[in-house]
Amino acid sequence: MALRELSRLFILFAAAVRQAASVEALSQKLGVKVTEPQADALRFLYLNNNVTIGEMAVGLGHTISGATKAVNRLEKNGWVSRVSSGDDHRTVYVRLTDSGKKLSCELFSETEERLCRILRRLQPDTLERLKAIMKAFLHDYIDNEEIASKLCVACGFEGGIHCCESDIDCVVAKAVKHIDIQEVTSISAPPLG
Repeated sequence: MALRELSRLFILFAAAVRQAASVEALSQKLGVKVTEPQADALRFLYLNNNVTIGEMAVGLGHTISGATKAVNRLEKNGWVSRVSSGDDHRTVYVRLTDSGKKLSCELFSETEERLCRILRRLQPDTLERLKAIMKAFLHDYIDNEEIASKLCVACGFEGGIHCCESDIDCVVAKAVKHIDIQEVTSISAPPLG
């Protein structure tokens, strides 16, 4: 198969996933205005509640300033609160409020259901092949820490933000554990001089 044809198929596949996970359609169904970045932050907090703004910045791929702005907007909508640590009050944790938990749960469940509707249309053998191909794709695609950390934001299911420190069956977490940053840097860095 030519790469051009495969590229077109890949674009269509990505469009189907985007359409199923459209935050605009989800927020209309739920009757709440939620932007894509807000939905990402709510999903992250749903999977990793009680995190610092620094951890949230890493998990969302933002700067501390960007994560702080995101928290400010979520807090303004009443979906998160900031809670000081009990010990020295210097560490501030971000937690979902009750309305934030409800909304993030609804967003997460509805997104998962929409994606499952697509997958239910596939034959069992197609599902197994798709799973194997997706794992192989991710294994081949993830060849540096930057790619792995960006994809890691897309998951967050097992082990939370410290998943690569645990022993889970996740191709991204395994890649982060086994990437030799020095080796990748020396391969991809242009020669000096």
